[in-house]
Amino acid sequence: MNKLVIINVLAAIILTACNTAPKAYIVEGVLPDESFNDKMVYMVDLGSRDVVDSVIVIDGKFVFAGSVETPVARQLRIANHSAFIILENGNIQVDMANNKEVSGTPLNNLLSVYLTEMAVIQEETSAKIVELAGLEPTERRRLETEIVAVRKEKASQVVTKTFNANINNVFGAFVLFNGSWALEPDAFDELFLKGGDVVQNFSRLQTIFETHKGLKLTAEGMPFTDFTIENGNIDGSAASLSDYVGKGKWVLVPFWASWCGPCIAEKPTLLSVYHEYNGDNFEIVGVSVWDTREESLKSMEAHGIPWQVILDGDAVPAITYGIKTIPHIILFAPDGTIAARGLRGTALKDKLAEVMCECN
Repeated sequence: MNKLVIINVLAAIILTACNTAPKAYIVEGVLPDESFNDKMVYMVDLGSRDVVDSVIVIDGKFVFAGSVETPVARQLRIANHSAFIILENGNIQVDMANNKEVSGTPLNNLLSVYLTEMAVIQEETSAKIVELAGLEPTERRRLETEIVAVRKEKASQVVTKTFNANINNVFGAFVLFNGSWALEPDAFDELFLKGGDVVQNFSRLQTIFETHKGLKLTAEGMPFTDFTIENGNIDGSAASLSDYVGKGKWVLVPFWASWCGPCIAEKPTLLSVYHEYNGDNFEIVGVSVWDTREESLKSMEAHGIPWQVILDGDAVPAITYGIKTIPHIILFAPDGTIAARGLRGTALKDKLAEVMCECN
């Protein structure tokens, strides 16, 4: 074989190798220091939230290896550190010691750009809020509200721009999920419906979309939407919202969880209005969401909750009523109409004083 033939064969081999997509992934990560040695790093599926892999930290580093047929969104977790990655075949580097930087493959390079843009917006917001420290409280709160609104608008622009360039890949699905807080429900829904199968099959995006549908169906002035939890009562029997709502009483329904600090902080207000109004015209019925039965019962006992609670709701009641954060408190009129949503603190007391005065 002459030299020219050999050169042509080698060139063809090299070209083929360069054009062949990686068939496996290696995720190489570093942590801030060796205090993480011998601890476990968990890889979590962002869609199902299940742990799908884990490795031990050695000398402040960790390595995941494997292969995937198509890229998927993952989160790496260890102690109080975490980082997002797009798991795709290739060599992925994650620096959890330095702003959770990720790089090495096409989608992760895009992810790095997106996360950097969002971090810059957050840093600018935090710096502006710090500058307000010496102002009078009312003025400070007013300006903070304006600053946070600007942050949301800037983040919304980044999310929309990035998603529109990635409407049918898992990076686009991640961006829409990660940045959903910055989008108004209608804007989120429009982008979600624009997305391809990869986006519309992303389970947590489906949940947000269904939650927005629930919010529209349960706005103030709308009739209540029923739901049933098979073992929702303390005795294990089925419990429905219609067991209480629409029966001729004003019904206050706090959606809560035992792990939710603001929910616990709201309980003195709820106890106050319970003792003031509970009777023939008024009752409170709690709904436990995103929590275990055991933890809910322990919290009820620890805080002396005297009202009925529907247990084991998980995500069903929250999706039904379009609830993204808790506590979320809804007041139902005697005929089952939704009289008010999002009641807290003084606003809750004022609303009840108004309606209970009218009905007495």
